[in-house]
Amino acid sequence: MAGKEVKIGVRQGGTAPAYIWTVKILDMAYREALGFLSKAEYTHMAMQVKLLATEITPSHSQLCSVDAIEDFHEIRDWGGPLGGKNVRVFFGLMTGDGFKDIVVLGAIVKQNNGPTPQGDKIRMRRRWRKYKAGEFSP
Repeated sequence: MAGKEVKIGVRQGGTAPAYIWTVKILDMAYREALGFLSKAEYTHMAMQVKLLATEITPSHSQLCSVDAIEDFHEIRDWGGPLGGKNVRVFFGLMTGDGFKDIVVLGAIVKQNNGPTPQGDKIRMRRRWRKYKAGEFSP
């Protein structure tokens, strides 16, 4: 999977709102979301991620519904602009000397209100591991 593109959603810094985190999106996550979200639905979910980028601790969001899954997280959203869709957007958090990144790993539409399907967790875990190992090009 080496050479896969990573898109920048927003960059750390700026004003109104100032982003505390840079948002990076795996190209496969972007394509995945576009496979089941309309343009308006995608824009809604992108705004959820942008809201996270304004928070000090996105893993414990005050603005979005976020759950931990192993060493990455999921935004949970349904209804409203999403209609009957039960959407999950998976992300990991990376920090280092002078940087804070939210890395969007993927997105799914769930068919029920139960736990996140094991196959989706495994796929996101693999993407997160590969991202941390530097297997995706910036």
